This record gives sequence, C-alpha cells and structure tokens, in this order.
Amino acid sequence: MRLFIGLEPPAAARKAIAHARDQLHARHGGKPTSTANLHLTLAFIGHGDVQTIQQLRHLLADLDHPGFEFTLDRIGDFKQGAIVWLGCGTPSASLDLLAHNLRLRLGDARVGFDPQPFTPHVTLLRKAQPIIEALPTPIHWQADAIVLYESVSTAAGVCYRPLFRHPLK
Repeated sequence: MRLFIGLEPPAAARKAIAHARDQLHARHGGKPTSTANLHLTLAFIGHGDVQTIQQLRHLLADLDHPGFEFTLDRIGDFKQGAIVWLGCGTPSASLDLLAHNLRLRLGDARVGFDPQPFTPHVTLLRKAQPIIEALPTPIHWQADAIVLYESVSTAAGVCYRPLFRHPLK
C-alpha cells in the first residue's frame, strides 16, 4: 500500500478548488486531478503494510492540534508546468506547525517519510503548460481533521482512499 497523511478540503473549499482547476485546465491543458482526489499532503509515507497503518492510526489519534483556517491564494507549478498547484502565498503558522509536529512524531516512531521540505499545496493539473497568473479569489479552508490516505491504482486512474480520520480539536 502507498500511504500519505494529509488534509481533506471541506465541501465549500473543494468546490472552489475544483472551479479554479477547471478554469486553469481550460487555459493550460494537462490532466486534471479528480475532484475526489483533491487534498493537501502533510507527509508522504510511501509503501506500508497493515502494521504501518495501525501504527499511523495510533500516532494520529495521539496528535493534539487545534482546528484552524488557512488560505489558498497562490497558483504555481513545479517542473515548468508538470504539476500545477494552489498554495499559500501567505504562510499559515498553524498549518506549518501541524506538518512540523506530524513529521517529528513520524521520525520518533521511526516511520519513514519523504523528507522534502513541507510546501503546502493542492495539485490541480499534471503535464500542463507553465503557469504565470494570479488566483482571482482566495480560497479559505477550515482544517478540522487529519486523514491517513491510501493511494490506489485502478483501471480508471489513481484514487486516494481515506483509511482513518482524526479530528483536530
């Protein structure tokens, strides 16, 4: 199983993100991320088994972090358009702290994860044209739970299946 931990957008934010994705897709092409797969990754774990899932469930259940709001207000791309994303132009201290504390706990528990610096973003398109434009309307996201996901390959493409949700207090 391929695992990662992230935030799932609430309905209003998901709708606004999907709208921004559709607008960008019309102008820049590429392969859009399905609406069901929209998320913000906090830590990519990679391959894991049932024991890893149990360990991660306990780790997330012990995580004590309040809910918070952050804003997606920036469009960008990685690798000259290979991945187009929405991100935070203005850093969110709560979001950064959540990612930092989660990664510390993963390290303490000896759970391997991708050590690349945390860059909060939601992937919208893959293999698109490079982006140089502003997001017309910022998207506000109320983070109220942290989610353990499994990335599942299907004939229709990859889907992200939530395995465990833990509320942020």
